[in-house]
Amino acid sequence: MKKIKKKLIGIFGGTFDPVHIGHKLVIENLLELIPLDELIVIPNGNPPHKEKRIGKENKLRMTRFALGHIDRVKIDDREIKKERASYAFLTFKEIQEENPNDTLLWIMGSDSYSKIDTWFNYEKFLEEVNLVVLTRPDCPIEKDSFAGKMLERRSIDNVNEFEHQNCKILLLDIDPIKITSTDIRNMISSKNDVSESLNQDVYQFIKENNLYE
Repeated sequence: MKKIKKKLIGIFGGTFDPVHIGHKLVIENLLELIPLDELIVIPNGNPPHKEKRIGKENKLRMTRFALGHIDRVKIDDREIKKERASYAFLTFKEIQEENPNDTLLWIMGSDSYSKIDTWFNYEKFLEEVNLVVLTRPDCPIEKDSFAGKMLERRSIDNVNEFEHQNCKILLLDIDPIKITSTDIRNMISSKNDVSESLNQDVYQFIKENNLYE
């Protein structure tokens, strides 16, 4: 009987409000550093910790414009379709059921990881997932915090260690990105040019629909 190849699948959620060139560069850098077979990119429909500014379908379209062409990237609309709040733990369980034989890595920035103990069902989440935490120079993880102590206990040095273990954390240094979605929203509302920070199709879509003004 032919053995089914176990895939390494990354899950990358985000508010993408709006999606910008920094998101693209982070994903391309991530794919260079970790040999993922697939990266599932999930725009949040109703993020519980953040204000909702634009329509969900608009967010999905812009994410597809900006990231859908990248090799090995799959844009997943499951959270966009949901009316209730989007929770990482529930989304992870769905993807786990769909890929029972594969190794799943949940990918997040150090800013989000630092607040992991505020997430819905975070204890169960941390008991089941493998995490890749992308470093951000402006968001260090405090050693004495819950996140810092968890990192100290579960940290690994090599992505290959994920294959035979769960509940491990890989801290990954990536090229720093200085622009943020908040910066872009503020620039748009102040009538400043943001064309260099956005995919051209995303830029045109925002202009045509008067988003963030």
